[in-house]
Amino acid sequence: MHKYILCLIAILASPLGASDFVSATHFFPVASRTDGLAGTQWLTSVQIVNPQTDDLTITARLSAGGSFQTETIVIAAGKTRSWADFLGDVFAFDGNGALFLEADAASNGQLAPGLRSFAASMRISTQGDIGGSFGQGVSSLDPVSGFLGDWVAYFPAVQLWGEPGVDGFRTNVGFWNIGPDTAQMSLRVVDSTGVEVWSRVVAAPQHDPFLMAMPRDLDLQTATLIVEPLGGWLDCAVYISVVDNITGDAVFLTSQLMDPDPLGAGMHQVFRDPERIRSLFLGGTR
Repeated sequence: MHKYILCLIAILASPLGASDFVSATHFFPVASRTDGLAGTQWLTSVQIVNPQTDDLTITARLSAGGSFQTETIVIAAGKTRSWADFLGDVFAFDGNGALFLEADAASNGQLAPGLRSFAASMRISTQGDIGGSFGQGVSSLDPVSGFLGDWVAYFPAVQLWGEPGVDGFRTNVGFWNIGPDTAQMSLRVVDSTGVEVWSRVVAAPQHDPFLMAMPRDLDLQTATLIVEPLGGWLDCAVYISVVDNITGDAVFLTSQLMDPDPLGAGMHQVFRDPERIRSLFLGGTR
């Protein structure tokens, strides 16, 4: 099952994509070191840049299976460190997970946040049959807006047609729940005319990255996935990968969020606090 679903990670992208802002924390919703289809092996490369005049100690926490592995990395002032197989080299880990990187104050001489900021990027890829590599850049999430909350997520680029290895595209969806409980969500696919053609309720476990393939038999070249939280506020990220059935190349996409109560005068924002998200990630184990 994992090998098939790993098509989520069978992706082509530009080399090592960067986060939108240099920050003291970076949240990557998926990382992988596993076998895929047709003899492929997916590895996660990571690059960390320290633009500061002080050395930085980075705490790396890998979330998988409801628990964590934690390691520390030192990046010298003004230097860059790169890993072609980050999960293997740093954690000796095989499988799928999510990665949190932080230069916290306690490990860095109580430096202010601005003096602990660093740049980080990730790419998941496999060796191509004719050389080169196939893979995707994985964006780091904004701790304020990168999680579902009680908003509705829209993915307008879903494609579900053709046969893997033959023609067309397929779409996979992934979840990363750092909240205190299982996150329940309603998933709906609507066609270009707005007609619902598929629906399902899913439950994403806490701190255990959850990947699933969208149904292969819908034959939709244009569709939208709509994800709605059930039961209140959810500290859960949702993302998709649209995969070329012929080449295995794909695109990693985060959601476009819509406030279900646009006249609520910012009431939802009280839950979108970076320090609260950080404390959930550091404190949550199952």
